[in-house]
Amino acid sequence: MQNKLSIGEMAKLRSVTVDTLRHYDKIGLLKPYHIDPDSGYRYYSIYQYEVLGTIKELRRVGFSLEEIKQFLSNRNVKKSVQLLQKSMVNIQGKIKELQDIHNTLMARINNIENFTNCYRNADIVIKHFEERDYIQFDRPVSWEDKENLYFGFLDLENRIGGTIPVLASNKFGDFIKKEYFDEIRQSSDFPRNLSAYESQVFILVQDEESKQPTQKIEKGLFICSYHGGLVREKMLPQLKKLLHYCDTHGYVIIGDALRIMQVDVSLTDKYDEAYYEIQIPIQEKVN
Repeated sequence: MQNKLSIGEMAKLRSVTVDTLRHYDKIGLLKPYHIDPDSGYRYYSIYQYEVLGTIKELRRVGFSLEEIKQFLSNRNVKKSVQLLQKSMVNIQGKIKELQDIHNTLMARINNIENFTNCYRNADIVIKHFEERDYIQFDRPVSWEDKENLYFGFLDLENRIGGTIPVLASNKFGDFIKKEYFDEIRQSSDFPRNLSAYESQVFILVQDEESKQPTQKIEKGLFICSYHGGLVREKMLPQLKKLLHYCDTHGYVIIGDALRIMQVDVSLTDKYDEAYYEIQIPIQEKVN
């Protein structure tokens, strides 16, 4: 046989592995042109070089091995065009999926940078937020009940089915009830029995399609600050500081506070770098 190539030579020419060629032989996709009856060595024809190239290209654009077998069997232009058109549909779907992931990651990066920059000169700032939709967990969670807190996060994540885990985004939060504020203001020390306090866990619904009814956080002004660490004990001093700021600067609190996870432990091993932002809805006093 002239121009015969060993399995190793064919593999090297097309930058595939010998095991790949053996697998293609086993499933009948690309069988050797000749097998030596004495040694059992596989040999390929130089003319099979282009066939192997076609297989590689079809794999690259998303064809399964079974689809490639169909493509290479009894080929004609009409059949080949139909298979290529089917592949184009699959590719367009993958492009959209990757674009969605790209947009999500860019939004995540921008949010972290904006969050960091807005507190560069002060740890208390006033922000305006547009109306926000959210879904909340079906029952309140005690401040000490970390197990149910994370169960609530998981339940909410599954409801919106995000392509990237929402724990890596600024969507999770909980409401801190306004009814607790007077006790926090007046306390010289913060409550030791945190189990007496409850909050409502929620997830903001932004670009996702929710099959469940959503509720709304009204647009308006919010006085904001942040704290590091995942435990609520870290939150209490900063919340008290915000309440004092409102009392001394003429702001009226008009609703429950929001505590939103801005940087979570999926991005850092250091718990003090896991930041929550506290947002309290306010309006200026009318004299």
